[in-house]
Amino acid sequence: MKTRVPLYAKILLCLLLNLLILAAAAWYFLSDQFRVDSVFAGQIGERVQNAANAVVAELKGPPSLEWTAILARRQPKGVTFYIYAPDGRPLAGPDDTLPPEVHQRITAPAGRPGPPQREGGFRPGGPDDFGGPDDFGEPAPRPDIRPVPPPQGPGPAAPRRELIRTHGPERYWALVPVTLSTPPNRRPSTFIAASDTLLGSDFFLDLRPFLWGGIGALLLSALIWLPFVRSITRSVRKMHVATDRIAHGEFDARADDHRRDELGALGDAINRMAHRLGGYVSGQRRFLGDIAHELSAPIARLQMGTSILEQRATAEDRERIADVREEVEHMGGLVNELLQFTRASIGGKLANLTSVNLRDIAEKAVHRESGDTTRIAILIPTELCANADADLLQRALGNLIRNAIRYAAQAGPITVSAAPEAGRIALRVSDCGPGIAPEDLPKIFDPFYRVDTARVRETGGVGLGLAIVKTCAEACAATVTARNLTPGLEVTLSLAPPTGTP
Repeated sequence: MKTRVPLYAKILLCLLLNLLILAAAAWYFLSDQFRVDSVFAGQIGERVQNAANAVVAELKGPPSLEWTAILARRQPKGVTFYIYAPDGRPLAGPDDTLPPEVHQRITAPAGRPGPPQREGGFRPGGPDDFGGPDDFGEPAPRPDIRPVPPPQGPGPAAPRRELIRTHGPERYWALVPVTLSTPPNRRPSTFIAASDTLLGSDFFLDLRPFLWGGIGALLLSALIWLPFVRSITRSVRKMHVATDRIAHGEFDARADDHRRDELGALGDAINRMAHRLGGYVSGQRRFLGDIAHELSAPIARLQMGTSILEQRATAEDRERIADVREEVEHMGGLVNELLQFTRASIGGKLANLTSVNLRDIAEKAVHRESGDTTRIAILIPTELCANADADLLQRALGNLIRNAIRYAAQAGPITVSAAPEAGRIALRVSDCGPGIAPEDLPKIFDPFYRVDTARVRETGGVGLGLAIVKTCAEACAATVTARNLTPGLEVTLSLAPPTGTP
């Protein structure tokens, strides 16, 4: 017995694997952009530090009066650069008022903790070391500016970088220590990059790694889900095709039952249902055929007896005997239709399909069914052939012609035509009668279905004529459809072209 793996378990497994991959990708990119200890200790901090180093290097040559212009030229769009002395005095950049928390961080003495961190502030650990108080005076010699060198040997830790978020309005302040010195004195200062958002430019947060990471995660998710979803949709599509064939009476159709999940169990159930339905319908048709066959002999004897009685009866009794004979003939017609239906249903499965000439088939059917007053036009090329069983196709075509004569002979001409169409051969019977209500069109080929539910003798048979047409068509590997014309009804048999026809 096959081991069944529930479908929901497969879905959960794929989902778990997908989430693990997304979590791994998110951890990789986030750990690369934001270190665990601080949002400002990863690539963002390095990016600001590199910008500060480049700006400090450019400030070595020009006088201090030009520093603000240099900062304005170097700052990216949406970002403002500042350089502040340890006492909070601006050295370069716009003369803006710093928020209290930023100003307090700049002026915090070495070794003393900064102000309490408010929401949005990020501080990596480590002591502050901004040096002693600043006493830049005028006229002081132009200081030499350089990035803070890494600490050499034991001593106080290097000043740290910080990212502070302030409110009212909300703004982000990146603080990087730099050193302005005149040998032998060294005076630390602070380089500040301020922006209204971290996402305003690539200076703070480069979104390209996240973009590529998201694309990669989507591709990995697609690689996980697409094969799984495709296998499900393929199985569902096969089941849809199989059930559609079963609905059209092809009970030998089979669904895919090789999967080891609920869809496989469903396919197995569909196959067992088709087998049971096929046996049931076949048995029903055989039962009808047996009944019709058994009724044929007594009905024939009744017809013979009524004929004899009618000859020997008096003129007064002949009228009553004629009514009885009419009822017997009606019963005989019903039994004959049942026999035709069962023979077409059961024997049609074994039909030997060959190339048949449609013009000859149509002429024989018209000659058998039409009367002297009926106008039937045959518009079929003499050389047109199709792949079918000649007897079954003639029976189907004869029933269609008989049906058209019964309901539309007085409304106008009846036409039998055929022509190649979309790789098939379309054989059509059309009339100029009243047509059929649209809601009845899908049902007219069902056994015993009649548009006229009264079933009076004057309006036709018992509802097997078009069912026989459908059964004969299926035995010829053809399909039958009907549509209303303006006016009239057109029934089309779609036949396969002769074997070997391109």
